[in-house]
Amino acid sequence: MIKFAGEKPVVFEILLIIASFLLSLIFMLPFQAIIGWPTEPAGAMGRIIAAVILFLVFIRGFELKKQFSGFILMLPALLFALWNVINCFITGGEIAAPDVEVFILGLAPGFFEEVVFRSVFINNMKTKGMKPLTMMLLSGVIFGLMHITNAVAQPLPQVLLQMCYSMVVGITFAAIYIRSGDLVSIIIAHSAIDITNRVFLGSYNTSAFAFLLFGAMLVIEAAYAFYLVTGTKANNN
Repeated sequence: MIKFAGEKPVVFEILLIIASFLLSLIFMLPFQAIIGWPTEPAGAMGRIIAAVILFLVFIRGFELKKQFSGFILMLPALLFALWNVINCFITGGEIAAPDVEVFILGLAPGFFEEVVFRSVFINNMKTKGMKPLTMMLLSGVIFGLMHITNAVAQPLPQVLLQMCYSMVVGITFAAIYIRSGDLVSIIIAHSAIDITNRVFLGSYNTSAFAFLLFGAMLVIEAAYAFYLVTGTKANNN
């Protein structure tokens, strides 16, 4: 499996995404059936457990000594979380009281998605000898395309906007990981985005000013991501 992951990293990543989501569904069942948790927090715990298992399976690819080494590089990515706060106020949204459930729901995608879409995927691409820019773009594009599944319950324009947003988030976190080898810091940033999104409830009915501000943020973050990988070498494990 590890050999195939290095030889066919994109194919393996697609299979891993499917397998990891199925695995998370399996682990959510005890939290529903035994503890009686609602579907959403039970699913979040399922994703956390699945991510831990994937981390242990691919632990040889992680550079444990480099954790937190990219904390400074990660700080500009917190602009995504700050946007949630700003958007809440400029659109007249509401502020929800944070609780344990909000923390679990915010931590789950950060841990699960950074292990699957960034760390494991990028480490496999490094084995293939791909260039940093290619690794960054593949990680971000696949992460963004995954959100097309939201079209089942949401309007297409909103889904397309989410896909663009997710691609920028994906390339930003990929660039930070490629540059530093630091998984923990991007998990922290990703979790901050999801937690603030659940606490600061903005509206999608935004003004032209809000839309332009949102677009400017995406351009800034994308430029930062390209800056990090341009002219740098991947940290080969």
